[in-house]
Amino acid sequence: MTTSAMPATALERCPETVDQLIARVLSGAHQTAEALDEPHEARAILHVAHSFADELSTLDARFDRLQFIKEVTEDPS
Repeated sequence: MTTSAMPATALERCPETVDQLIARVLSGAHQTAEALDEPHEARAILHVAHSFADELSTLDARFDRLQFIKEVTEDPS
């Protein structure tokens, strides 16, 4: 099979950046924890979000750490 015949991956088809994908997944988990009244889990997810923000900011000096954390913790509705 040639590489040109290989199906595109979901990331190739999706214009979402890696940081947006991570923020979206963590946001969903954070919202679920809050909806289930699980403050310890919500806090743990927030700690993971900060860890990702730390790593992403070392890779790109233009990375907006504060905006990333807002995207994870704010209710999208």
